[in-house]
Amino acid sequence: MTLNITDEHGRRVDYLRVSVTDRCNLKCEYCRPPSSGQPPSSGQPLSSGQPPAPCHMVKFKDLLRLVQVFASLGVRKFRVTGGEPLVRKGVLSFIRQVKQTPGVEQVALTTNGVFLADMAAPLREAGVGVINISLDSLRPERYAAITGGDLFHQARAGIDAAMGAGFEAVKINMVVMRGVNDDEVADFARLTMSNKLQVRFIEYMPATPSTWSREKFMTMDQVMERVGALGALAPENKARWGGPAKIYKLEGAMGEVGFISPVTTHFCAACNRLRLTAGGSLLTCLFSTDRLELEPMLTNGASDEQLAQAIASHARIKPAVRDMETYSRDMDKSMIKVGG
Repeated sequence: MTLNITDEHGRRVDYLRVSVTDRCNLKCEYCRPPSSGQPPSSGQPLSSGQPPAPCHMVKFKDLLRLVQVFASLGVRKFRVTGGEPLVRKGVLSFIRQVKQTPGVEQVALTTNGVFLADMAAPLREAGVGVINISLDSLRPERYAAITGGDLFHQARAGIDAAMGAGFEAVKINMVVMRGVNDDEVADFARLTMSNKLQVRFIEYMPATPSTWSREKFMTMDQVMERVGALGALAPENKARWGGPAKIYKLEGAMGEVGFISPVTTHFCAACNRLRLTAGGSLLTCLFSTDRLELEPMLTNGASDEQLAQAIASHARIKPAVRDMETYSRDMDKSMIKVGG
């Protein structure tokens, strides 16, 4: 069996983003368009008494089998995403088993933070090393307008719990939108002065084409200029699994600021990731139009070797550069379906 995945451009793929649900307790329009018809959950993790998720979700036992196959192919980092991954019942047990899989070196999680006040410590105990928390405003009323949910104080309590839970790193992801929240860039950067966290500014990208607006777009150079007005920015070295962010530290700060520019300056040449959707589709890129359906293979009794061969073959066609234009013409695409 192949010991690592390498694409046609010589890039070694050792990172898999695993979406465990496309359900979310928030409804940010850049992730989930209003026409999706998905009601947000009640603000509590899903239980058997709640309606089923709107899409078919791969069973955890099958996801775990796929994780084991990916790990056998040299994938070392796994990020659990959604939707909001913490709305899916059983996610803690799944994460624990992923972390215990031979070959897995890091398990990360992306969340909106609403459930973290109660779940931060259990997540750390289960094996999550790095946690990314999506937060697009520090103002409760604006947060509600962006997310469609009056849950700002729960999210802030979740961030506080995460910072006290002993994670290797706590990262705040802010999508910067002109005329929506760009006047808060400096406020977010100031969070790093007295907190050991990393605030990452991300360009607003057309991952949900039906709601994307060029008028709301700001380049990362413009964002960086605003942060730089607060003081000198010193470049910082990336951690091993640091990803595409350019990392800096403001003078005297405890934490760091990061800048991610998927639109103006793609980082495709160094991309090492694949994406697995909640429905079992393997994507080679966020903006991919090609997908490998893995769940039918599981249902039809494919062996681990057959799964590995199919995965390695599909990964080889990973594009040299993301095709954002083709993707953006499909109005049915949405970030929540691809996996955040």
